Amino acid sequence: MRRIVAGVLVTLLVLAGGYLYADAQDWVPGWITAAPVDEPQAPFITQQPVTAESPAGTDAVSDLDVDAPRPSAAEVQELAEAVRADSRTGESTNISVVDYLDGTVYADVDASDPQVPASTTKLITVVAAVSQLGADFTTSTTVRWNPRSRTLTLVAGGDSLLAADQGHHGDVDDAEDAAQGWAGLGDLADQVLESLGDDAAGAVRVEVDDSDFPGPAWPKEWPQYAFDMGYAGPVSGLAVDGARLTDDNYAQRAADPSLHAGGLFVTALEARGLTVKGEATRASSPVADDARAQEIAAVESAPLSEVSRHLLSVSDNTVAEQVARVLALEMGYKATPTGEAKAIRRALDQIGVDIEGLELHDGAGFSDRNQISPATMTSALLAARDVPALEGLLDWLPLAGLEGTVETRYTDTSPAGYWRAKTGSLTGVTAISGVIVTADGRPLAVSILADGMPYGQVEPKAAFDVLLGALAECGCAG
Repeated sequence: MRRIVAGVLVTLLVLAGGYLYADAQDWVPGWITAAPVDEPQAPFITQQPVTAESPAGTDAVSDLDVDAPRPSAAEVQELAEAVRADSRTGESTNISVVDYLDGTVYADVDASDPQVPASTTKLITVVAAVSQLGADFTTSTTVRWNPRSRTLTLVAGGDSLLAADQGHHGDVDDAEDAAQGWAGLGDLADQVLESLGDDAAGAVRVEVDDSDFPGPAWPKEWPQYAFDMGYAGPVSGLAVDGARLTDDNYAQRAADPSLHAGGLFVTALEARGLTVKGEATRASSPVADDARAQEIAAVESAPLSEVSRHLLSVSDNTVAEQVARVLALEMGYKATPTGEAKAIRRALDQIGVDIEGLELHDGAGFSDRNQISPATMTSALLAARDVPALEGLLDWLPLAGLEGTVETRYTDTSPAGYWRAKTGSLTGVTAISGVIVTADGRPLAVSILADGMPYGQVEPKAAFDVLLGALAECGCAG
């Protein structure tokens, strides 16, 4: 029996400017009421609550059965071809379905043909970043003090989810929220006051240094509407809550996240009794070049595992792009779109991912010039399975019917509780990639990408979900 999440109301907000929904999350956030029936848990449902002390769980793979019956390749191929033949999709719909445990191909509908992947790009970004940097990798936001000029310099390290005051450092009830506000400017301010001691009596100046992240902060590939509608903020290596100006998820973003963070740092310092002269300004040169400026405060971001969970679950464009640029920096490239593309390709290649035809212009998937094939997507899922740092990947992907961008899409359907996936949508593009478990208990890596589509997401998603529902219900042993 399946565990079915029942009851859903989805309110679709038709966006001005002709965009139904562009990336971010593939449905505008709605509300659901879910009441689980009293039946055994599905294989992908976490058995124990995720705690801050266990950020990289592996519960999603713990119940997978290597001896579970395999589906019929002929039947799965027929199901996949029917998606392309469906009037709601078209000839640009390409599909890869492979065995998650051993790579056996069950369906190939031009699976090696690269196409626009939209937000499924984020899955590639996470696999590349975690494979290179590790699940426990963190970034450092620091403060340097020049006693001669009495200047405090807030130095960007790649955390775009800082709290305006004190961070929670993992003490949260919901793992999906752990990355946001892990560390805070208030933590830095406390350390600064302690480090300055008697020097805190006089006025200080505040500068920000984001020179390690040369930009462009707003990728040239990203559409203006994404900024105007709050789907993303500029990426500068330093930001409070993704540079949001209010608490809303799709809030307006600060045009200069670094200076915005600098202003909030001034507020935190003044709240603790320090006198700050003027407003925060940008440093004229890298503070690392100033031998008189000594580090006096530092905070660490959330572990990359929690950052990955966050960006995959809510499809956070700003954070995905920031992770890609940090990866570039750590791999010896410039923290630019060009540098991150080189870093992601190299990282994927090193773990054996099929990168034939892969072309990237950002790490989030907003660029309509990105090219990724379904075969690369499923290859990345299989390669990640064998990388110890990525053992939590399936837990980070949202669970159909319960979490993230697939929370409402699969309620009261057979994939609910059995399908972990990253969605993607741009105008004319519909995509989804992840791992689904059949009724026989066989895990399959699935990627369905369609570009060149008519306007609107509802019909192609429905066509995709016919295949996914059939796979979830499949008892078609080969």
